[in-house]
Amino acid sequence: MSASGCAQNVPEKRLYSIKELVTEIGATEWFWRSQIWDGQLPFVQVGRKMFIDINDLEDFIKANKQKY
Repeated sequence: MSASGCAQNVPEKRLYSIKELVTEIGATEWFWRSQIWDGQLPFVQVGRKMFIDINDLEDFIKANKQKY
């Protein structure tokens, strides 16, 4: 099997923890939590942890883009 065929079977990361959002996108944990609590950003809850679906994050970014 070729290396490219193997890479196609690797799923892309879809859920991000709040700490991962802080590291990869920026802002603070408080910012991301406040967006969740205000109903601006959907989340997936597993036990006590909250995860953000990358698709919902893309929608959040698009909805909050502004032009001057």
